[in-house]
Amino acid sequence: MDDFNNFFDDQRNSHPEHTPVYHTPSPKNNKLGPVGIMCVVLAVVMCVVVLVNVIVLASLKQTIAEEYAASISADMREQYINAVNEALKNTDIVEDVTNAATQKALEALNSSVGKVANTKSASVARLYMYKDANVNPSTTSYNGIASGFLVTDSTDETPNRYLLTNAHCVRYEASKTQQSGYPFGVGRVTYEWASYGTIICMFDGDTSNYYKLEVVAYGAYNGDHLDAESDDPDIALLRIVGKVSGSGTVSGQPSNEDHPSLKIALSDADRGSSVALIGNPEGVGTTNSISVGTISQTGITISSWGSGTFVMTDAAVNGGNSGGPMINEDGFVVGIVESKLVDESIDNMGFALSVSTIRDFVSSVSEKKNLNLSL
Repeated sequence: MDDFNNFFDDQRNSHPEHTPVYHTPSPKNNKLGPVGIMCVVLAVVMCVVVLVNVIVLASLKQTIAEEYAASISADMREQYINAVNEALKNTDIVEDVTNAATQKALEALNSSVGKVANTKSASVARLYMYKDANVNPSTTSYNGIASGFLVTDSTDETPNRYLLTNAHCVRYEASKTQQSGYPFGVGRVTYEWASYGTIICMFDGDTSNYYKLEVVAYGAYNGDHLDAESDDPDIALLRIVGKVSGSGTVSGQPSNEDHPSLKIALSDADRGSSVALIGNPEGVGTTNSISVGTISQTGITISSWGSGTFVMTDAAVNGGNSGGPMINEDGFVVGIVESKLVDESIDNMGFALSVSTIRDFVSSVSEKKNLNLSL
């Protein structure tokens, strides 16, 4: 057997090479004079003063920012509370229901997607429809309410701005003829589709101005007495004609800066996504309302509501919400609010037209009418 007992000892170098050591020369004795010491002291003092100022300013900036944010939040909360209370006062609604409505509004405002939607509210229009043409809205009662939202800005090439809403918001079943039922009473009534004679809108932050709209294109849906007019989805494209002045109009468009157009998402939303709906439910209050929820299902087809696909949500949908935008947490439109299912056994089943359906409709209309719209 080999003996390795002294192997490592034999490998050692009895005279290893040493790592060189470099000696630092001894410094010369250079002492600071009184002037040098004074300069050093002044420099140190100035550095301390600058550092203290930076810390104080940073702290002050943070304090101001927090106080400003808190004041905005408080103002928003106060506005929501006042709006709900004003709308529900002098009604038969009991106090606990009023409090619940107020709480729902505040919850929507405080949620992440609710806060995003609140920044987009100025781009959402409250629509008012009248069957007669050229009415004076200040002296005439409207026949319908809905919501819509801006999708284009005013430019030199295209000064008039465009909105999207539902076709069923701007079209209705008009009774045109009624046959005599003599001697058996009332005869058969024949219905036809018709567009409202006057459509106006107003925006948050611009309540002193009303804008007149005209229908550029519309899709279809099934009515109570009439079948859908086409296979198109329940969407309508509207154009702002100008500001309302009495029963006429004058030149004017909503400001691009105060009322920027909303951007449509590039693809359909996913199930489970948080969303917010902005609109004019039942015409309550003097500002838009926000409700929040989750996308429960996607890719749904409902033939009686027109072609295309829908997404389902548990966010609150009520009359007047139709045509309003469904907003995601990034501030993009992921749907146009359509309607909801109503039954004693059903809760929280609202629907909105999908992104792909919206984009297909706008692309088709833009091409047919040479509008050159870009979402």
